Amino acid sequence: MKKSTIVSTLLLSTFILGTAPTAAFAEEVAASETNATVKFEAESTEADGGGATLDPTNPEGEGIKPDPGEGSESTKGPLRIDFAPNFKFGSVTMSGNAADYNPLYPKVGLLDKEGQLSDPLQEKYVPHYVQVTDNRGTNEGWELAVSATPFKGTVNPDADLKATLTLSNAQFSTAVKPVDGKDFVPAMLNTNVTLSSEPEVLIKANADQGMGSWAAMFSETPSEELTVTDRNPNVTLHVPADSKKDPNEEYKSVITWTLSSTPTSTN
Repeated sequence: MKKSTIVSTLLLSTFILGTAPTAAFAEEVAASETNATVKFEAESTEADGGGATLDPTNPEGEGIKPDPGEGSESTKGPLRIDFAPNFKFGSVTMSGNAADYNPLYPKVGLLDKEGQLSDPLQEKYVPHYVQVTDNRGTNEGWELAVSATPFKGTVNPDADLKATLTLSNAQFSTAVKPVDGKDFVPAMLNTNVTLSSEPEVLIKANADQGMGSWAAMFSETPSEELTVTDRNPNVTLHVPADSKKDPNEEYKSVITWTLSSTPTSTN
């Protein structure tokens, strides 16, 4: 066996050595240079999300389109707010004591691979969320702040509910993955904010962060099995005991989501 092995090795070595010079001494007779070019065009200042966003409970899916009335339309431009939620509490039972109330979940339609509403239409309920898209390509970062007016009567504007609205347990839900060990997730997400007339930073993306689409949902444990009657415990309307409540009124607060092109807050 040892002899057979040695002979086989020698024969193989001879074969390799015999063929190597052909490749090693190939003669170069000419060289030529060509170019590959690319030029980028900025996304239109009229670009918007078209109503479509990531699915906060399934960011790897085809996306969703919130039903009309569930939130804001997309702002325009390569840096934009694709969606910000309404908080619909509906009719709740008043109490003489301090009480907390939670809103109904938003209703959305599922999109197909072409970005259209599925046929037949498939719908579900998802946690409240806000989505920002940065397609500028400058990697400058951005900042999203939120504020709210007091809950006042729509019939009698002087009627003040004295209520506060708190957004809790915020977490990112996004399909953007780390590249070459670099994670582009925004540096700051305010996980618990009580809204007031003073804007408070909700999301802050520093330079080289927050590129692409980022959805922040208000949900500690998102579920795929929410129903029309379920309410989001991560969004809380607190009504104090000394609040005067009129059953003939509908109280309303205007929530403002402000997106800045550079992160300026020191918070």
